[in-house]
Amino acid sequence: AGMKKSYSSKAFTLIELMVSIFITITIIASFYKLYNASVKTERSASIRVAVNLMGEQMIDTIAETVRLIGLNSSEVDFLGDSTAGLLPNIILSAKENELVFFSPFGSPITKVKGATGNFPSCTFTLFNSAAFHSGVTKLYFHNQDGVFKTSAMSAPSPSGDEVTVTATFDASGSGLCKDIFPNGSLVTGEDFKYTLQYGASGDDNELKLSCEKEVAGVWTADPNCSLIDFSYSDENAATNFYSMPKFILEYLIETCDTSAKPMVCTTKWESSSEGFDSAKIKEIIAVRFGFVLLSRKERIYAGNDTPGTLPKYCIFEDVIEGNSDLYCYPLPSLNYTASVFRRIIYLSNYRFFIDQNR
Repeated sequence: AGMKKSYSSKAFTLIELMVSIFITITIIASFYKLYNASVKTERSASIRVAVNLMGEQMIDTIAETVRLIGLNSSEVDFLGDSTAGLLPNIILSAKENELVFFSPFGSPITKVKGATGNFPSCTFTLFNSAAFHSGVTKLYFHNQDGVFKTSAMSAPSPSGDEVTVTATFDASGSGLCKDIFPNGSLVTGEDFKYTLQYGASGDDNELKLSCEKEVAGVWTADPNCSLIDFSYSDENAATNFYSMPKFILEYLIETCDTSAKPMVCTTKWESSSEGFDSAKIKEIIAVRFGFVLLSRKERIYAGNDTPGTLPKYCIFEDVIEGNSDLYCYPLPSLNYTASVFRRIIYLSNYRFFIDQNR
């Protein structure tokens, strides 16, 4: 008689399959949600980093040019000379959206290592050859008697970290060059005429900082000196996502009563759409400027922008009577990224002339 074998098998029930599928879907959904959140976070962080890098570059460039105002100047540049028909020649224009001034930013700034010869013709060895280039045609030498500008100068001849120049000065006097310009004397390159403008063509999203160079006695625009050329318009929105909807430029005016003993001075931040006259310009001791930089790249934000609840970005915290939002910009949408950039620059070189003539 044959023997029968019996086989038994075990399988998943329908309920077990449904539970496992549900768990799998839950895990996948959790990972997707985590991935999607990380993508949004990374995009938001990337946009904010881009805004901060661009804003810091612009604000630092403006600050460095303004900080050197008056470094190469003399007293006649500050006061002017009515008998010779010379107007004050350091800060030329001070308006709410425009500042025109002279600054040696972009020129070499170094010190004298050694000097030989008899004034007014001297041969100098200067530090920091890396700051010089073949386009340097004039230098300013600073000592306790004032600022001496070269009337003629040889091309800089570098050797290691030093540079040698032979210069002639259009100034009276005599003596050994090493005594007139002792080692360590400050040397600066020529001044450029800088123009800072916001909304130059009526566009409130345009900021420009450019300079002119003196050529044969005439100030000429230098195509290589466009330090900032920022603009945004709806026409270029497809290629330029960044706008500057708010810009502030103000001046700290110090007014003193010289008849009082001791002298009493008051300060106030001011600006003018028409621009200050020369007397008011001579009272400027500091400049402050700032702007809101807005990225219109969307941050993949899902929500409602309720009017009146959107955040404000304030450049300065001053409270202006009757207009508390003068320095503020309301964010148009939570899907945009904005940052505020600001600087206050005290004009130490310019302040020297102010104090000397009070």
